[in-house]
Amino acid sequence: MSGLSPCGEMVRKGDPVRFRTALFAAPDAREGLFALYAFNLEIAKIAPMVSEPMIGEIRLQWWRDSLDMAFSDGAVRRHEVVEPLAAVIRSAALPRAPFDALIDARAQDLDPAFPTEMEALIAYLRDTAGSLTVLAMRALGEGAETPALDAGQGIAIARYLDAVPVLAGQGGKPLPGDIDWKTLRDGGHDSGFAACVSNLASTARASIASARRARSEVPGHCAPAFLEVPVADRFLAGIGRDPGMITALIGTRPSPFRENLSNLWRGITGRW
Repeated sequence: MSGLSPCGEMVRKGDPVRFRTALFAAPDAREGLFALYAFNLEIAKIAPMVSEPMIGEIRLQWWRDSLDMAFSDGAVRRHEVVEPLAAVIRSAALPRAPFDALIDARAQDLDPAFPTEMEALIAYLRDTAGSLTVLAMRALGEGAETPALDAGQGIAIARYLDAVPVLAGQGGKPLPGDIDWKTLRDGGHDSGFAACVSNLASTARASIASARRARSEVPGHCAPAFLEVPVADRFLAGIGRDPGMITALIGTRPSPFRENLSNLWRGITGRW
């Protein structure tokens, strides 16, 4: 796609679902969404790229410092993401708290033992995609934060469950609890794993249902921040029908969630 800004191109390659949802925003609002989604990608890639946690902490601090500058009235760092991010922060008067919550949550990516508890995992997912959804909504206009957090939590859990087969296939332990990961990687079944997947999917669907009940609190022009909800909901419905679909994908490179873009047609009407 020609004519994209550096942030737009980054999001197109690194987060194609959010890229497509941003295209439903008004033309003068898209760059703000691209900047937020590019910032999210920059934060998310820190842990996989560093060789030790201290280096990751330094890079996260660099972003905290960049946000300090963006929330001041002075100059900001010359950087392909920082400059447009500062522009949307200032033009839309974005709040600082969701940025801090997102960065603090991503610091947990640097802990190889994370997650050890389900509550901590859900809080992490709410603070990442939930915070991002709040910021995207605010970049498009005013709206209630609770449905944005709920929608973001549902989206985050769906994305995370989609990534579990890859993470497990690489030798990771992406879900908490007493799970026999070797058996799963060898093609076997583990009841603890199945229960964990099912519980997470149920939590996500409940979060999405809660967000939809409060849909009237979100103006129509803010809908592009929520258009991933139907995609996530359809993926989660598939898990509800067959929890074993996640187990079957371990060791592969799946993307039933990211490739399932059929529900983005709702962007035409703004319904999510």
